[in-house]
Amino acid sequence: MTLEGFIFAAAVAYKLKLKLVMIRKKGKLPGKTFCTSYKLEYGKNQLEIQKDMLKGNDKVVIIDDIFATSGTIQASIKLIKKTKAKTLGVIILLELAFLNGRSKMKDKLVSLYSVST
Repeated sequence: MTLEGFIFAAAVAYKLKLKLVMIRKKGKLPGKTFCTSYKLEYGKNQLEIQKDMLKGNDKVVIIDDIFATSGTIQASIKLIKKTKAKTLGVIILLELAFLNGRSKMKDKLVSLYSVST
């Protein structure tokens, strides 16, 4: 994920007095991490989450700035699952609906909300 999504996620976490957990591109986080690969339109990339940031009883809402093909969000859900936490939903500020990412999320059993399409 790029840093733009963290601006909005940090504001929500602060307002609700909740923990902010970052998922970043490989090599950007300190300590031990879980890692997963995902496809891009033009290749592959990897995302990581710190192993000790979430526990099995934690519930997570993913907040990101742009939703396009769903690759980043699907990889994020996979990482959260590795920590044994549960993804409740996804909030996106801008959905690029013409890229049909939402149709690739139907089997993920999470709610997806976008502020703008």
